[in-house]
Amino acid sequence: MSKKRSIEEEHRNFQEKWELQYFCVQNKNKILCLICKNSISVAKEYNLKRHYDTNHKTNYDQYVAKLREDKLSELKSILQKQQSVFTKCVEDNTAAVKVSYILSHLIASRSKPFTEGEFISECLIKAAEVLCPAQIKKFKSVSLSRNTVASRIDEIAENLRNQHNTTISTFQAYSIAIDESTDIRNIAQLAVFIRGCDVNLKISEELLEIIPMHNTTTGADIFDALMEVLKKYKLPLEKFVCLATDGAPTMTGITKGVVARLKETCKQHGNNNFEHFHCIIHQQVLCSKVLNIGHVLKIVTKIVNYIRARGLNHRQFASFLEDIECEYTDLPYYTEVRWLSSHKVLKRFFKLLDEIIIFLETKNYECAELKDGQWIKDLAFSVDITSHLNQLNLKLQGKNHVVTTLFDNINAFKQKLLLWRKQIEKENLSHFESCQYLLIKSPKLKFTEYAHQIKLLETEFDRRFSDFKSCELQFRLFTSPLSIDIEIVDENLQMELIEIQCDSLLKQKCMEVGIPDFYTYLSVDRFPKMLSFVTRIMAMFGSTYLCEQLFSLMKNNKNSERSRLTDQHLSSILKIASAQYIQPNYLMTCFVKNDVKYLLKSNIKL
Repeated sequence: MSKKRSIEEEHRNFQEKWELQYFCVQNKNKILCLICKNSISVAKEYNLKRHYDTNHKTNYDQYVAKLREDKLSELKSILQKQQSVFTKCVEDNTAAVKVSYILSHLIASRSKPFTEGEFISECLIKAAEVLCPAQIKKFKSVSLSRNTVASRIDEIAENLRNQHNTTISTFQAYSIAIDESTDIRNIAQLAVFIRGCDVNLKISEELLEIIPMHNTTTGADIFDALMEVLKKYKLPLEKFVCLATDGAPTMTGITKGVVARLKETCKQHGNNNFEHFHCIIHQQVLCSKVLNIGHVLKIVTKIVNYIRARGLNHRQFASFLEDIECEYTDLPYYTEVRWLSSHKVLKRFFKLLDEIIIFLETKNYECAELKDGQWIKDLAFSVDITSHLNQLNLKLQGKNHVVTTLFDNINAFKQKLLLWRKQIEKENLSHFESCQYLLIKSPKLKFTEYAHQIKLLETEFDRRFSDFKSCELQFRLFTSPLSIDIEIVDENLQMELIEIQCDSLLKQKCMEVGIPDFYTYLSVDRFPKMLSFVTRIMAMFGSTYLCEQLFSLMKNNKNSERSRLTDQHLSSILKIASAQYIQPNYLMTCFVKNDVKYLLKSNIKL
């Protein structure tokens, strides 16, 4: 077999002298004719000469010596200008596409309809007409039509999912929070959030999926949907630490609930340490229901509705408060669904009690309770106790809480309840401002009867937080590794814990940085079991707060005006609007778009 000849042997390397002889240049490994801009596939002098002789010899042989050199420079200059124009075109188009993505992302994250893009486009063009008229063409090239915005949002959401998949693959342990709510079209939507912890003890909380349940929503249906999601994202059950849910029977049923099915499935995969937590915020609200303040809320709601629901009464009441230069200018509504908002209503009602009585007398509205000393005492106690419950609720809300912090807040509140009960039994109202106010006005009033109400709260908190109580020892170890008694700790952790407690440098570091940052200083080679334990605790969900937030976003987006929003679009919007740790890679998304692909395929260097 004959040996293949090299490019050098065939004289296929472009030679500089050919530029002047045939008006050709080398451009990106191709030979380009400067006259007609056609490419010559093989860099052989024979091919170049044939092309020149056939197409251009007659018109260009007249250029000789210095004239030929000048003509070559002129043709090169023309090519360079053309390339600059094309390059600028590519840059402008790419920038316009990127802006389109950025604004579409903003539309989704602010829960605005897709059609908002067209309005934004109008605003951009009007602003450009005044600020930079010469650049108006660039602003007009930003595509923000309804369909474009919808498409961009889907692609951004997919980009976020891909990034999230990469993060999920690094989790050493993870937990799931699920909750279900119906949208405006009565479609049950199952929110699935994941909280994970990687080898560096970095925490991530993100929406995993929003699953439309178009049929029944039994425990089996929800369990199957959840298992499909775990399978889709390749989440091993061996790393599944805990599940946070509300207290619905479909979730907590003894045999057919999601939790029971999931525990059994985890056991089959060798995971015997799977935990379930009933949302700590939901439990706290349920505890509050044990308070005997229904008769107070009934009267307050009745009077507030009488004033607020009738336009004339409302205007006259607001005018009355303004005339007497009252601190408050209105009464808020009471919403039973948001039970803890009752504090705001009760407090305002109590502060305006004298003004309300005067106003109702002018309207000949009779309400015996407003002159009943016992009812007014109950109102004052209701104001104070709901204030304390509100403060606890605010501490439990929020993102990125370690479960031990939530548990500590509950324990602290239980200790406060014990203190308040003992103080009230001794007629000490230091922490009950409204009750104190009444006592100053009427020193003979007695409030010891409310110690029983607080005792009911204590009992209810103990009962409802029993599932967290079972993890109390683990939580104590996590928060107090240097002081916990070694003998009560799991035997698998005892040796490593002794090493930690006896290491002076680690003890000093713990005092400096605190928990949980202290654990980032532990070596995985020296403390593998302890770090595995820490990872589990840090990955735990203590509430379904993120789910509740998501449902608010869902109702803002899929409302009466956008009730036909598709499942895919809703999922994309919520993925973007709820994202915490991941941000879209606009550049990556831009360069896979069809509307710039043709630019990338060209010979023009970006």
